[in-house]
This record gives sequence, C-alpha cells and structure tokens, in this order.
Amino acid sequence: MKVLLLFLTLWVGLGTWGLSPVSAADGKLAGKKIVLIPLDSRPVNTEYITMLGEISGTSVVYPKEGMDEYKRSADYPKIKAFLMRELPKADAVFICVPQWLNGSLIEGRHTMSYILNGHRLDDLKSILSAYKDKKVYLIGLIPREKPSYAGAAFSYATELTQYGRKYAQYMLSKTEVSRNYMLYFLRKLESSIPSMYVKDYLRLFNENARVLYILSDWAKAGLVDEVVIGTDDTSDIGLPKLNEWRIRQYCREQGIRNVHIMTGADDITALLLARYKNEVTGSASRYDITFSHEGLKGKIKAYDGQPLNEVIRDKIAFVQPEEPVNSVPASLSLYIHSHEESIEKLKRWIHENPGRVRGVADVSYAGFLDTVWMENYLRQQLSREIDSFAAWNTSGNTLGLLVAHMEMIRDQPTWNTAHEKWLTLRYAEDYYYNVIKRYEFAMRYPSTMELSPNEEEALMKEVETQTNKFLTPLSLATRRDGHQESVPVPIRVEKAALPWHRIFEIRYIWR
Repeated sequence: MKVLLLFLTLWVGLGTWGLSPVSAADGKLAGKKIVLIPLDSRPVNTEYITMLGEISGTSVVYPKEGMDEYKRSADYPKIKAFLMRELPKADAVFICVPQWLNGSLIEGRHTMSYILNGHRLDDLKSILSAYKDKKVYLIGLIPREKPSYAGAAFSYATELTQYGRKYAQYMLSKTEVSRNYMLYFLRKLESSIPSMYVKDYLRLFNENARVLYILSDWAKAGLVDEVVIGTDDTSDIGLPKLNEWRIRQYCREQGIRNVHIMTGADDITALLLARYKNEVTGSASRYDITFSHEGLKGKIKAYDGQPLNEVIRDKIAFVQPEEPVNSVPASLSLYIHSHEESIEKLKRWIHENPGRVRGVADVSYAGFLDTVWMENYLRQQLSREIDSFAAWNTSGNTLGLLVAHMEMIRDQPTWNTAHEKWLTLRYAEDYYYNVIKRYEFAMRYPSTMELSPNEEEALMKEVETQTNKFLTPLSLATRRDGHQESVPVPIRVEKAALPWHRIFEIRYIWR
C-alpha cells in the first residue's frame, strides 16, 4: 500500500503542471528538405518516410549512423551531430522525442531512460532556440500499456496491466464509493506483484507525463510549431489513457492548440509529413468514408483505445492545414474493410466513386485471420482500381499510413515511381508477408522474438522468391498525364531481411 500512496502523491503533483484544384508541383513543396530524427530504425519510420517524400519531390534525410537496433539504444552523440550538421539546411525538422531522449521507441518503455538522459531535453531546447526561423515538429509518445518484453517485469504483464487500469479508474473516480472500490482491487493486485515492479511501472508513466508537459510548454512558447503525441498499443482505460487525459486537460487549461494526441505510433511521422505538405500548399481534403459494416465503426479494436470511427476522424483532421488557401477541398473516398463480407460490396463502392482517389484500409486481421476477401480482391484484379491500400497492423497504424499516402498522391498531376513502389510495398508487406508468411513462421518457430542467423537466412531466401511470384501478376493503379492507368509492378525484390531479427517486420531491398 505504501507504493500506491507514494504514486498517488506523485500523480497529484503532476496534475498541477501546468484530383484536386491544387498541385503540389506548383513550386511550393518540390525541393523542400526535411530533417528527420526517426522514432526508431525500422523501415516504417525511416525508408517509408523518404518514399512518401519522393512522391511530392520532398527530400527527407535521417541519420545513417548511430540509430537504435532493437535492444541497443541509439548513439546519442552521433544523433546529435547529425541534427547539428543538417539543421541549418532544413526547411522543416521532425524530431521523434523517444529516439532523441530515450534512445528508441522500445527504450521509451524503460523508466531509467527518462531519468538518466534528462539532459538531452536541455540540449534540444538549446539547439532549437538558435534556429527559431525553422519549422520544427516534435513527435512524442505515450508508452504502451504492457511492460517491455526486455524487462523482468514482463512476467507480470497481465497483473501490471490490470493494476494500471484499476489505478486509472481510481484517479478518475468522482465519488468516494468508487474510489474505495478501486482501492480494494489495487490492494489485492499489489499483493500479487513484487513492489519494485509496481513502483517502476507507475514511475514510467510519471516520467513520461513530465516530458509531455515540457513538450506542451515548448509548443505554447513557440519554440516548436507543433507537437503530436501518439498512444502506442493502448486500451480505453489504463495508465496510457490517464496520461492522455492529463495532457489534454493541461492543454485546454493553458489554451495550447498546437498539441495533438491520437492513436498510433508507427504511422505518426507519415501523417506529420502529409500535414506539412498540406500546410505548405494550403490544400485540404474531404473524405467520404464507407465502413464495410456500419455496426463495427463504433467498435474499439485491439490496441486502439477508441472507436474505429474516432480513430479515422482524428487522423483525417490532423492532416488538414490550419488555413487552407483553396476553398474547395479535394474529394477522397475511403473504404474500411473490418469484417467478413462479399467482395461484391467493394466492387459496387468502386463504381459508385468514379474519378476520385480511392483508398482501401483492411483492418480485419486484428480480429480474425481470414484471407478469402483479399484473395478475391487480387483474383479479380481490383488493385487496378484502388489508388491506395494498407492492412494488417493495428487499426490506428493501418489507417494512418493509408491517409498519409492518399494525401501525398491526391494532387500529383503525374504519379511517379515512388507512388508505385509504395503501393507495391503495401501489397507485399501488409498482405503477403504479414498475413501469409508471418503467420506461417509464427507456427513454425517456438520463439519469434529473435531468430538465429541460420533461421533468418533460410526464411528470407524463401520470402524473396515467393514475394516475387506473388507480385508478378499484380497490376497497380496510377495516373499519368492526368489519366488513370493500370501498370504492372515496376520493381522486384532483390533481398529481404528482418530489421531486428524478429518476424514482426520485413525490409525489402528492391531492384
């Protein structure tokens, strides 16, 4: 109970802290340089972002040395030297705070990374103060609900997650009866978890909240232009949600409007790039959204922490510019496949939305592994008529990547090879690898957290060959000289690798 009382005091202390009418080729965006400190070293946070930038003629550069590598945190002096070297030449700067402060997304799940590296925020403030003319965007992150796989506390992941949820309910209780009810469960759970793990779990979110308050203050003071905060693998109640609630409340009280919070993590940088593009060009968009099952749009899917329709609403709202130059927004059509259905429903939707940029988000796999719908999609060559596609990951990440890509292509008069490469990657990675091969590998190996070199080499040889076979009959939707076209996949896999030697991500090298 002493642990509980200690952190109740800390939390109370925290609560007082304070085809559209516009073309991106009009000279406003092409040639811009964005300097990026990525969330971590995986392709989704590095190579994907450069690819999206290439669609609009924007150069995105990030450190090639000193980046994190799964259990190895980033080399801070090298990351800092990169920023100091590139910042003077940048049109905009995107800094993912977990990489800068903690050493990576994963290190941001460890309490000591906040405590030992606190001086890095002072360094960043000093650096940015000398470049007030630069457009600076910060990406913060609220840690995921489960404790880190790499820590001993993970053996109590279920109990700690339950503890965090009851703790959040206690903190948000409005009556004494409710508080006492939650205290009863907290005491019971404390008796089943070593106190050092409870203490560290609570302290992690305390330290994270402290950093997010600092970032919010920087946004208010004008040191940075925008702060966007992702909620990584969250639920509708728990310590991540409690941090989110506190930061939202603080920003309301302080009148801070340039801090944004949304579900997701791996999609946030891509969305920020789309927002920057729209700010520069002054162009906005309007989405017509179709849910495959209307009853599921209010469902909270795994790791999202909010209903599906709210997830997509927040991401679309975020990428819109503050002051659109054009009074007529671009019209985009988005189809969200979330459950079993006939492919005929999608085909009708395609024909009902002619002449628009059409995107399909497949968020069904978070709930069940059913490939029939996608097999019909490919067999009937619907990829020829769908301009943007994303699937597999959490609903938040899937929707975020889809929206980011749709924003990047919607006002390109001539869609380029970067778009075609992006779309190829989505089919190869989101569907073929993550749905087919990753599931196979998970069944084949008892441990998928880190494969041996021999295991990885054998699997990747298989993936290289089979991915190319999968891509051979595929055609993609693109536009050239303003006309819709269908083109064969322009690239093939030269090499496949596992970025962190785990089956959870794939990196393709193309030829």
